[in-house]
Amino acid sequence: MSANTKQLIQQTFDNDIDSDLFDPRFDYVAKRVLTADSAESKQALICLLNATFKQFNRASVVDLTVINPEIPVDNKHFKKARFDIRVKFQNGEQGIIEIEWGKKDNFKKRSQFIISKAYSSQEINNKTYSDLKRCYLICIVDYTLFEADDKYFRDGMFRDAVGKPITDDQIIIFFELSKIEKLLEQPVEELTDIECWLIFFKYATDKSKRALLNKILKKEEGVGMAAQILQTISKDEQERLAYESQLIYELDQRSAEKSAELRGEQRGRQIGQQIGQQIGQQIGQQIGQQNALLQVAKALKLKNYPLEDIAESTGFPIEELVLL
Repeated sequence: MSANTKQLIQQTFDNDIDSDLFDPRFDYVAKRVLTADSAESKQALICLLNATFKQFNRASVVDLTVINPEIPVDNKHFKKARFDIRVKFQNGEQGIIEIEWGKKDNFKKRSQFIISKAYSSQEINNKTYSDLKRCYLICIVDYTLFEADDKYFRDGMFRDAVGKPITDDQIIIFFELSKIEKLLEQPVEELTDIECWLIFFKYATDKSKRALLNKILKKEEGVGMAAQILQTISKDEQERLAYESQLIYELDQRSAEKSAELRGEQRGRQIGQQIGQQIGQQIGQQIGQQNALLQVAKALKLKNYPLEDIAESTGFPIEELVLL
């Protein structure tokens, strides 16, 4: 990989490609760590989910199955829904985890689309609506999504105008990694399980935080398992090639989107200028025609033509012709 590409990756993703560890903020890495075909990976995923659910006293996950992250569609005109991680719990409920590295202005709407797709994908034939199972969407974003405050965690569901829950069948949970720096000031012993996970996601590749991370690995079993898997895949040559390829692909996608955006803005300005010129010409022609007709109306009036005939010829109302 060229030095220029490495620099672009650093600038775009705040990522050191030469780090001894892959960055778990990248969805590709998070999926490799949490959905690998191993008991350790499954247990790490269960620990992350339970750490999340402790935030609002939900029942613990005992077992789960990683399921197809893509929901097929029947019509080619419908938009597919593809998730980073999708699981089904022992009670039939679903959990979805989305990792967002780069800022997306429409992510709040996208989160509603994702959980709605998951909820509506349940089989309902020969069943009643009461058989529908709850869906959770856990969003871990490495940017500020809610500007109003410095809360790194929030959850949402359907509520009425005064905030009373209507249903808790679709729950969206947001974690903003951009707001967790203050957690570094707390003793590790006082950190909650989910706070340990968020520090791991945010600072796994930060060598200056290794001492803190080592304490966290000992405190939270799930983070320890995830860190061990991360270390293993980061040392694998084939895994590193795949990791770098994914980063380059993501960089190319961002560059293409930016180029398309710039081209769109430029084309928009050109079209705006062209339309402005056309409208200006049309208005000028209309004004010229109006002035010409006005002179004709004046001349006809001086020759004492009937006002009705002048109005019919020039299009001016008789009321205006009287004032000429």
